[in-house]
Amino acid sequence: MKPVVPRSWRECARYYLTELWVPVDRPCWLKFASEVECEVLHGLAVDYSFVRSISGHIGSPDDKGGYRKYKPLADMLNSHRSTLITRENVAEIIDREVENMRSVYGKRLWSAISKAFWMLKRHPVAIFDGYADKGLRKLGFKPGEKTYRQYFDAWFAFFEQEETIQGLDDAIKWLAGLPETQRLLEQRKMNLSELNSLWFRSRVADMKLCVYGGAPWLDEDEGCR
Repeated sequence: MKPVVPRSWRECARYYLTELWVPVDRPCWLKFASEVECEVLHGLAVDYSFVRSISGHIGSPDDKGGYRKYKPLADMLNSHRSTLITRENVAEIIDREVENMRSVYGKRLWSAISKAFWMLKRHPVAIFDGYADKGLRKLGFKPGEKTYRQYFDAWFAFFEQEETIQGLDDAIKWLAGLPETQRLLEQRKMNLSELNSLWFRSRVADMKLCVYGGAPWLDEDEGCR
C-alpha cells in the first residue's frame, strides 16, 4: 500500500511515523547511540540524499566500501557526543562545525551536518532541508541565506506559533489512536514516549514545511529528506 500523500497536519504526522521514523530514522538513530562510524554516515547520506555533497575519493584499495571520505565528519560528530546541546548553543555549534568542515569538504554542509546532529542529539536541532527552507520563505519567516542560525531562528518561529502548536496537538492525538500506530506499539517498533516527544513533533513540523515548500510527494514513494 502506498503511503498517504501528506497535506494536512494529520497526514504529515502519519507519514513521518510510518514512512520515515520507523523504517529510516529510528534504525539510524539507534546506530548513532554508539560511536558514529563512517559506514553509518554513508547510510544516512544515502537515505537523506547528501552522498554527493561529501567529496572525497571512493574506491581506493584500502578503503572498503568508499567510506573514508566520511571520517572527518564522523570524528567531528564523535567529539560532540558528550556536548550538552541546548536551544541557546546549538546554532552556534552547528555554524562553527559547518565552517570547520568547509575547510575539509570545500562547501558549507548545512543540510548534511544538521541531519547528522539531529541523529546524535535530536531536539532542539532543526534539520536544514531545501524544501523546508522554501516553505519558511513562502510563509514569510525569512530564514536568510548565510548562516544556520538564520534558518534555526526562522524554523523555531514557525514551530512555536500558535497555529503550529494546535496543528501538532491535534495530529499527535489523532495519530496515537490509529490502529496502525497501535500495531507498531504492540510490535515494539516505537513507543509512546517517542510519539509524545518534542523531537517527534519537530519532525512532523518539518514534513508540513516541506509540503509548503513543494516537496515531490506525488504518487512516488518520496518524502522530505
